[in-house]
This record gives sequence, C-alpha cells and structure tokens, in this order.
Amino acid sequence: MGRWPSPLAAGKLTAAGGAPLKWAEPLRPWLLAVTLVLLLAALAWYAVIAVAELRWPRPGYDPRRWATVFPLGMTAVAALTAAGEVGPATSGWLDPLGRVLLWVALAVWALAAAGLAVGALRRTP
Repeated sequence: MGRWPSPLAAGKLTAAGGAPLKWAEPLRPWLLAVTLVLLLAALAWYAVIAVAELRWPRPGYDPRRWATVFPLGMTAVAALTAAGEVGPATSGWLDPLGRVLLWVALAVWALAAAGLAVGALRRTP
C-alpha cells in the first residue's frame, strides 16, 4: 500500500519550494520527473485494479472493497496535485484526468459505503 501515497507526496514536495526548502530548488526538475514517473506507475496499478475487479467480480458487499476505494482516490488526488505543479504547458492532460478519476473514485466509494450500510441494516434486529 506504500506506493499509493508516493505520487501525492512527490507532488507536494515539488510544490513545497520557497523558504523552508530553498536547498531543494535545484532538485525541482528532478522532483517533477519523479512525480510524473510515480504517477504513471499509480495509473498502471489503477488499470490493474480495474481489470481485476472486472475479471473477478465480488458481488455484494465485501470489506475488501475498501482496498479498491483507497488507491482510486489517492491516484485521483495525486493526478490533480501533479497537474497543479507540472502546469498545463507541460501536461494539460493531468487535470482533466484527475477530475475524471476523482468522480470514478467517488462513485466507487459511494457503492462501497452503500454496501456497508445495507449490510449493517440487514444485521440489525
């Protein structure tokens, strides 16, 4: 699970220029490259998760579904963070992609939460 926050952390480090990280300013191009590489790796895992969920569906509520929800949301936020740092001139595709992924993550979260609620209501006497 450690790989999901990595692109977000790299994007935040890239954004954290200025007084506290003046020493890191020469590293900014490298940090931007690392941010994009980590984001591409997260997007690849996003595709793996999507294929696995379609290939081996788990009908009904399953607590393991939250292991799907978290990386989807983290990838969306990482894409939006990277879009703010990289800028539209370099990659105008990150912001729209991040927004689409955010809606997908929200929909999956809503489905998982609804499944949890329905399961809890069924168990209540």
